[in-house]
Amino acid sequence: MLDPQLLEFDTERLSLALQPERDLKFLYLGLQTLYDRYLIHNGGRRIELPQAFWMRVSMGLALAEKPEERTDRAIEFYTALSTFHLCSSSPTLFNAGTMHPQLSSCYLTTVQDDLDNIFKNVRDNALLSKWSGGLGNDWTNVRALGSRIKGTNGQSQGVIPFLKVVNDTAVAVNQGGKRKGAVCTYLEIWHSDIEEFLDLRKNTGDDRRRAHDMNTAAWIPDLFVQRVEADGQWTLFSPSDVPDLHDLYGQAFKAQYETYEAQVAAGKLRGRTIRAVELWRRVLTSLFETGHPWVTFKDPSNIRSPQDHVGVVHSSNLCTEILLNTNENEVAVCNLASVNLPQHMVDGKLNHELIGKTVKTAIRMLDNVIDINYYPIPEAKNSNQQHRPIGLGLMGFQDCLWQLGVSYASNTALEFADESMEVISWHALMASSQLAGERGAYQSFPGSKWDRGLLPIDTIALLSEERGEVVDVALTATMDWEPVRASIRE
Repeated sequence: MLDPQLLEFDTERLSLALQPERDLKFLYLGLQTLYDRYLIHNGGRRIELPQAFWMRVSMGLALAEKPEERTDRAIEFYTALSTFHLCSSSPTLFNAGTMHPQLSSCYLTTVQDDLDNIFKNVRDNALLSKWSGGLGNDWTNVRALGSRIKGTNGQSQGVIPFLKVVNDTAVAVNQGGKRKGAVCTYLEIWHSDIEEFLDLRKNTGDDRRRAHDMNTAAWIPDLFVQRVEADGQWTLFSPSDVPDLHDLYGQAFKAQYETYEAQVAAGKLRGRTIRAVELWRRVLTSLFETGHPWVTFKDPSNIRSPQDHVGVVHSSNLCTEILLNTNENEVAVCNLASVNLPQHMVDGKLNHELIGKTVKTAIRMLDNVIDINYYPIPEAKNSNQQHRPIGLGLMGFQDCLWQLGVSYASNTALEFADESMEVISWHALMASSQLAGERGAYQSFPGSKWDRGLLPIDTIALLSEERGEVVDVALTATMDWEPVRASIRE
């Protein structure tokens, strides 16, 4: 079950580094979850103890290091994980150090408007889910109900029947038998099938046109929100009639969309016009009733994307924290870990130096995932190795507020959010740029916002410019960002 390369470590040193008393850091529920899902078993019999589990994950992540440094790095990773300062994502914990080290968390795909590609994506979903990946699928390209099928001269069934297949595939292929398969489907709000899409999670109606196990998300351009605010009209199209809208955003989307609306009004193009606020009300009604669709925004996702020079962001992922470009040849991959904030509280406040140490280790572990990873499909490998995206989240935010005696709904909580986010971001960008000094910049770095000297905080201004209105976000900083900018330039 384990990678033979694990035998090449200095196991004597690793065994001395194990700290069995750290088992006692687990609460009952944590230990039960570890037993049920994560410990390697042989026919159901667990053959790992908790500290051996942390060390196995650490060794697996250290395989990307130089052979002479692997044991030292494994101990560094083990210390961060076993003390709960840091936690890798579930697929990393499941599969690190095994014969199939699929360590990435989520995969994002764009489905093309042809039968071969539709069922290729269903197959890809199954393979990715088998090895514990969560899925985000962009289905906006696929033609709407009633559209003409050129080859047969018939009428399309639209997106909905295919989503039923996607739903059932996620149920059937349940992440290697470890947990339920998980998929989210994204559809742009101008797609003619959007109204039926909103009903997918309902417990009433024709069950053949329902997907009870699948998550859904509406991909919304700024123009729609502006029409809602103005109580204007909104036109629904089949993407087979307006194929370029899928790749457009911001002012370019607005201009082309209004051109198509004029063609509909002149009777030259098929489209259906409804009151924007009525569609928004349906979105919100469905959201309150079923928890879906998630409301996600196309324009800021693209305008602020660091990778705007190499493609378009068509969706987020299963958990809506990742924004990466996708196309027919690239399945975007997200590689994740989380900083455990309460472990960084010292004497009643956040210890910035300790966070910096944890984050530096985390960035190295995440970068290693990309090189070690077992890729179930080639499009994922192509994208991940070219763009090398990593995501560092956090956990335990509320626990910190509890320690501080601060209400979640207070301004003090907002200030703590700003402080914690800024320090994690500062150290993450610094550590990533320093790693680039050691390993080289990622392949598609030239032309990216990083290369153009734009950090995420700088891109709020770009969004304001594109919208023609000020985006009301506080841009104050409490740390000196010039060393980070200088390190990225270097």
